[in-house]
Amino acid sequence: MKTPSPRQIVLLTSFLITVVSLAIFFGINLMLSLNITLLPILIYPAIVFLVAYVVIRYAIERFVNSKIKIIYKTIGKPRKFYRELRDNNRNIISTVEHDVAEWAINKNKQIRELKKLETYRREFVGNVSHELKTPIFNALGYMESLDDGGMDNLAVRDNFLKKAIKNIERLDTIVRDLEDVSKYESGSLKLELSTFDIVDLIKDVVNNMQIYADEQDITMQIGKTKSPLMVVADKSKIEQVLVNLISNSIKYGKYSGTTDIQFYDLDEQVLIEITDNGPGIEESDLPRLFERFFRAEKSRARKMGGTGLGLSIVKNIIESHDQTINVRSEVGIGTTFGFTLQKYIPE
Repeated sequence: MKTPSPRQIVLLTSFLITVVSLAIFFGINLMLSLNITLLPILIYPAIVFLVAYVVIRYAIERFVNSKIKIIYKTIGKPRKFYRELRDNNRNIISTVEHDVAEWAINKNKQIRELKKLETYRREFVGNVSHELKTPIFNALGYMESLDDGGMDNLAVRDNFLKKAIKNIERLDTIVRDLEDVSKYESGSLKLELSTFDIVDLIKDVVNNMQIYADEQDITMQIGKTKSPLMVVADKSKIEQVLVNLISNSIKYGKYSGTTDIQFYDLDEQVLIEITDNGPGIEESDLPRLFERFFRAEKSRARKMGGTGLGLSIVKNIIESHDQTINVRSEVGIGTTFGFTLQKYIPE
């Protein structure tokens, strides 16, 4: 049922008061047997209706507006309240209902987002603590062993020093990756855009990583293209993206498997897809795959190294280019990462 407007309420109330007053007026006349002419009978209800309308409208508007003003202050839209007052043709009650409902929906959405961010914050702090604690603890253990007498044995000293240095380097990598993520997310890292052939860059990355692919007996295949695919991007940052995605396909792919790299011309963009035929990723893990420190296979991922920040950095690099990255995977079949780049179009 539609809520009546204040104007309708005033009109209805004024009409009822007029009817009641007329009934009283005629009742008194009948009781006193007065001889009333036609003119007062016509003027009297008009005067009653007009007076009732003015008084009731003033009273209702003052009461309603005082309550609505508080509502709009509560929902943080005091200026809209005054705009609604000037618009006499609108049903202000319906407008208030709509605005309050919209405010409630937004507040509930904000609450859900805050709860989600709080959960993410707790997980992030825990992950950072764990990632930093492990290399610090290992390096400290090796150094304490050397301090307790290990320095006297040259073989033990050299071995422990190498392991301590390796853990310190891992700690440095984590800190630098965290700095990169922070710079990307804050927008403080500037891109150095240039025009280059993405196919040539991928060939260079594949050649540099061939030794790691050979260790896993991975065959890397690059799709054929008739002409160079020129793109506009930060070449060093895109190289970082390719290194990360290709190295992941090698580390987490199937032994004696394949890494397939394909290109697709999308008129104004170029789509690059990197596919492996590894064990795949559970569907429930896919939405969180680009989160900082998230690992789909935690124990296996840590055993193979990495900081857990690589895919987060990749996502930030691609999005800083105003492009998109996505992942699709099927357990037992493999995983495909795809990202777009702006294609160079000569004027």
